[in-house]
Amino acid sequence: MKTPSSIIKATYMNNPTPPSQPNLPLPEPLRGSDPDSFPQRTVTTRLPSIAQRTLKETGWPEPIHSRLQALIYEMPLGSLRSLEDDGGPDVADWRGYMAPYLGQNWLEPPWFVVETYFFRRILEATGYYKSGAGQGVDPYAPQKRQELTGVYAGAHSLCSQLEALDRSSDTEKQLLIDALIQMLHANIWGNQADLSMWPEGSSQVPSRPQDDRLNERLLVDQASDAARYLAGLAEPPVDFILDNSGQELAYDLVLADFLLTNRLARRVRFHAKPHPTYVSDATIQDVFDMVAFLESAPDLCVHALALRLHDHLESGSLLLDSDYFWTSPLSGWQMPPPLRQELSQAALIISKGDANYRRWLGDRHWPHTTPLEDILVYRPAPLLALRVIKSNLIAGLQPGQSKVMDQKDPNWLHDGNWGVIQFVY
Repeated sequence: MKTPSSIIKATYMNNPTPPSQPNLPLPEPLRGSDPDSFPQRTVTTRLPSIAQRTLKETGWPEPIHSRLQALIYEMPLGSLRSLEDDGGPDVADWRGYMAPYLGQNWLEPPWFVVETYFFRRILEATGYYKSGAGQGVDPYAPQKRQELTGVYAGAHSLCSQLEALDRSSDTEKQLLIDALIQMLHANIWGNQADLSMWPEGSSQVPSRPQDDRLNERLLVDQASDAARYLAGLAEPPVDFILDNSGQELAYDLVLADFLLTNRLARRVRFHAKPHPTYVSDATIQDVFDMVAFLESAPDLCVHALALRLHDHLESGSLLLDSDYFWTSPLSGWQMPPPLRQELSQAALIISKGDANYRRWLGDRHWPHTTPLEDILVYRPAPLLALRVIKSNLIAGLQPGQSKVMDQKDPNWLHDGNWGVIQFVY
């Protein structure tokens, strides 16, 4: 299957140019040096373990093995250095990103900078952009393949919901709205499948809520607002910022098919990562691989879904895009103008997952009750965030809600058992 060459451009509305960044004082960014924090545990333990697993699960030749081992030894107290010229299109940008932090250890800079830099260093070590054994090789491919085992079951469940919906031209709007709400509730929990947090086989993987209790784990649920908004438009363009491959990507493809098949969107544009990162983040190749995987399913419903997705890709109603902004350490308000312009043509941006949420909020210590719309004044279009909470930041909660959650689940900000569906129009 080939990447569609045509990109459908459609202006949704001529909104005034939004502010360039939040109109609030910016809090301090999260850092690995924050005492007894999840960012600190990430830098000291989680990231080195990811590098160690990457080292063990792929038969790298000695030079790559040595570079990965050196990266592991470097953390967390070694000095940060500039990225080597490994042939990547983003090397010059990364040298600029890291210039303020050269010589600091891994705990001192903002956490988001360190995390994104770490995953770019993995590609430098494996030679992803250089001629040799690691060129073009996804360092996390073995883990991604292991995760496929549960994809068919989840896709079948969602497929059955789709088949139960009458797609005739006289389908009642309320029926579509109700179905879309159900799809959003199901889709968000696919975000629990995150190999950078819980490797395949981990005993700490959070359990998915039962279907009839999905909304009990949502701290904010504005799915109905978003569904009514989208259903009130005339087949608008929708942009979709992807997060993880595997099961989450399968859920995202089902949601895209639902929007297109039921004429809730005339086109959906997926924004994928330009190269492997965060272990399981979806690349364009992962999208094609997932469609092929679904097409080989013995389940007729899932097979039919894959054929529709193939048609969506061939017709250009499902577009695939990538930008190095999505693998950079930049905040949402530092988005390059061409990408901002592209996203501004959407009637709705669906943003998946924790890392994208952190980017939109600048990964800073916002008070939990800060209205999300006050932070996202710079958004290029209405935004729907579907996020399972896996890090120590959140906004848009009610007064006292965080205190209640601290008592109910002391690890609620990073254990992957709670989520938010937040809509900022």
